[in-house]
Amino acid sequence: MVAPATKCVHSPAMVEAFRGLVQEFIRRFGLLAGDQTPCGKPIPVSDAHALMCLREAGEQGLQQSALVARLGIDKSTASRLVVRLSERGHVTSAPSPGDGRARPIRLTRKGHRIAREVDEASTRRFAALLKNVPPRRRSDVILALRDIVAALDQIIPDAEHQQGRRAS
Repeated sequence: MVAPATKCVHSPAMVEAFRGLVQEFIRRFGLLAGDQTPCGKPIPVSDAHALMCLREAGEQGLQQSALVARLGIDKSTASRLVVRLSERGHVTSAPSPGDGRARPIRLTRKGHRIAREVDEASTRRFAALLKNVPPRRRSDVILALRDIVAALDQIIPDAEHQQGRRAS
């Protein structure tokens, strides 16, 4: 006999504990520091994430619309971000040889160097954090984070994610 499906109900106390822990993680990890990354690099977190996305994209770069989608920010925020990165000499944008209307954003030599430094510092920071999680729980932590990302996909539809709108 198959047991009937039960609806999982979460208590207000569970919601409050979850919310409090996520907020505490955000604060203690350093995500609220506007002028540096949690791994200690002296650039805004949004700049670091954009540089990492562009690094992953390689030599072909990314259209600004793709950067909007990957970062989950709106077009005007992305535009200001690209201008800031360009003014700092981290990115460049030129017409694509195949389509003169397309202007992919690419890392400059300086941008590549900064992105590499951020990537290395980030890897060290996450390794140190994971090292302090009991070994038998590390896989559970990663699985739980995957579940949280999947849950976000359920409450933030792709169209909203690409426009950078988030529920608070």
